Amino acid sequence: MIPGMRRPPHSAAFSLIEMIMVMAVIILLVGIVLLVYPTVQRNMAKAKASTDIRSLTGALEAYKTDNGGYPQDPTKTDSLDARDTAASQSTGVGSKYAISSLYLYECLSGDTNDNGVIDANETGKNYAPDFFKPARLFGPMVNGRLTSVQYIKDPFGNSYGYSTAGLLLEQEYQAQMATNSNAPRPVTNSKGTRGYNPTFDLWSTGGDTTGNSNRWVKNW
Repeated sequence: MIPGMRRPPHSAAFSLIEMIMVMAVIILLVGIVLLVYPTVQRNMAKAKASTDIRSLTGALEAYKTDNGGYPQDPTKTDSLDARDTAASQSTGVGSKYAISSLYLYECLSGDTNDNGVIDANETGKNYAPDFFKPARLFGPMVNGRLTSVQYIKDPFGNSYGYSTAGLLLEQEYQAQMATNSNAPRPVTNSKGTRGYNPTFDLWSTGGDTTGNSNRWVKNW
């Protein structure tokens, strides 16, 4: 080597084969992420639904303490049966799910005219002030404001189900026992429903639209 001259540095560039290998690894990782992401997203939504159900359950217990019973209506909650998986295939506006969910919202929030706020003439207690935010309610929006609540929305965008079919069954059975201690426990209540819990059933269909109750998030 001639004195004073430096050896040229080794080339730091990737070879074509190395670049192809790197690209292949990147494509593989992207494919794995795209494959796994829907499952992760679904599990996160189900976990959120479970938290929502616990929050609503706490509000329902507080409501019962003040009012002597859970929110119950012959046509809105007694008639919805959590065992009726066919009903779960329709959870949008006007469905049995939405009607019962809206009734639950009215009772727990005190917003009886369903406009999303507590007006001066509405004196009912709000049992879940930190829960009933626009993100958890479904209805038309005007200028970014919810103007008409139509149901309590689960993380999948569907209505929560709320039923007192089991409660009605228990009430009617206890009434029969008061006059006949040997009265048999009926299979269904006078509405033809029975539910699961003798208090209330509260659940999310977990984004399922086929009636597969194994995918539901529920309190039974």
